[in-house]
This record gives sequence, C-alpha cells and structure tokens, in this order.
Amino acid sequence: MATNPMQKKARTSFLLGVLVTLIVAAAIIALLFVQLNKLQEEKNILEASKKSVAIVSSDIKSGETVLDKITTKTITGDAIPANAISIGDLTENTIAKIDLTAGTVLTGSAVIEPEDVLTADVREQQYNMIILPEQLAEQDYIDVRLQLPSGQDYIVVSKKCIKRQETETIWINMTEDEILTMSNAIVEAYKISGSKLYATKYVEPGSQEKASETYPVSREILELINNDPNVVEEAKQGLWRRYNDAQVNQRNNVINQSLNRIEEDERQANLETNLTDEITKTKETRKQYIDEMSGITE
Repeated sequence: MATNPMQKKARTSFLLGVLVTLIVAAAIIALLFVQLNKLQEEKNILEASKKSVAIVSSDIKSGETVLDKITTKTITGDAIPANAISIGDLTENTIAKIDLTAGTVLTGSAVIEPEDVLTADVREQQYNMIILPEQLAEQDYIDVRLQLPSGQDYIVVSKKCIKRQETETIWINMTEDEILTMSNAIVEAYKISGSKLYATKYVEPGSQEKASETYPVSREILELINNDPNVVEEAKQGLWRRYNDAQVNQRNNVINQSLNRIEEDERQANLETNLTDEITKTKETRKQYIDEMSGITE
C-alpha cells in the first residue's frame, strides 16, 4: 500500500517531537537529580556543623559556679565560637573567670576549675626526674608520688595538669610551697637508693576530686616555707596542719630512718650523680627546644 506523503511527514514529525520531548525531560530530570544531590550535601554539611553547646541561662558573676545556670542549645558552625564547650565539659565546681550574661555561648577561656585558679606565687616548673606513665598527654592530670624501698608511698603534689610534655620531661604549674615540697622529695628520692618519684594519672579528672597530699616534708623545709614571703598564708597553715603527730612519726620513723641507714658519703654520691643526670637532661631538652624554634633538624 502506498504511503500518503502527508501522513508520513506527520508521523515523522510526531516521532521527532516525542524524541525531543524525551531528551528535554531526561535533561530536566538529570538537572533536578544534580540539584537534589547538591541540596542533600548542603544539608549534610549543615547537620554536621551543628553542635550542642553550653549557653548561659542567667547572668553569672566572676567567681561563681556555672553548672546550675547553664542550658544546652544546638547551633550551626557559623555561629559557634572556636573554643565553645558543651555542658559535659563542666563539673559542679567549675567557676566563671569573668562576668557572663544570659544568652552567651560558653567558651573554655571563660571558665576554670578551682584547682587551676592562679595565685601570685604560681610558676611553671619543668621536671625530668619523675617516672611518667606510658600513656601521658598534655592536659592530663597527675599526682606525683614518692615511694620508698620499705614500701611506704606518699603523695607529694596532687592533681597537676600537664601543660607540656616530652619523652622524659613535663611542665606543670606549681605554687611556691609545692615547689619547695617537691624539691624536698626530689633530694630524698636521690639520696635513698631504691626509692622512686613517679606520676599517676587521673582516669576522669573532671569528676575525680583532688587527692590529699600525704608526703611529710622535713622540719627544715617546713620552716623555710613558713618564713617564705612568697608562700600564701593559706598554704602555710595547711602545711602546718599536715605536720601533726602522725606526720612527724612518718618523718622520724620511716623517711629519716631510711636516710640514716645510708652513709653520708653514699647519700652525697647518690645526690650528685642524680643531679648531674638531671642537669644533662635539662640541657638536652633545652637544646632540642631551641633547635625546633630555630627550624634546625637533624
């Protein structure tokens, strides 16, 4: 049968129109798919940037505890200060370093734990004679303890934050009385063979209370602390309270006896050897620090 040219032309035009429509529809669908993917990615990024942060619910004065005046709010990354903290970072003892107004996003620089409050006599001290835990990092908290060969074990200073640490060296903030107490413990650890000065790490420092120091300083150091104008009065009174009959007995019956069993020449030799090692380590650490600051590498 002969095909009508007009019908053939109409059919061709129809098929061509259908093909064009399909192509346009496919392009639109592809474009919509790309746009939906882009919107989903933006949504995912927005969701990922959201964070639950601590918000001040009512005004807080400097020095006041903050936990009972804090709420939680989820906000996006653009509105989150770099050092914003969550309510989980706070303890019941956390205090405000500055006045805080309601609606403020709480930051780490605005609060502090009581044990971290700096007094006028606080100095950063470097120690390299303490036996450190294998897994110790900056911002961990430690107690420094003295263990004698007889098994007696004393807390010299407690709940100290590691400000900086290297292989054998740590930097911690110490008050004047703590510096003198630590010096007393270091010298006696050097003199008494078989003793060790070591650190133990807090597992949950945010919820664990500061341990009570138990190391009985010598009478000479106690007198030095009492006469030191750089030691705050509260610390002096605390040390004198610690220096009770029980502490005196520990000092006389345990530590002094351990020292007395060692000949003076041996004590002096132990002290000089360990001090020499300490000075060498300090020099090596200092050189490494200077080299790093100067960009010098091996």
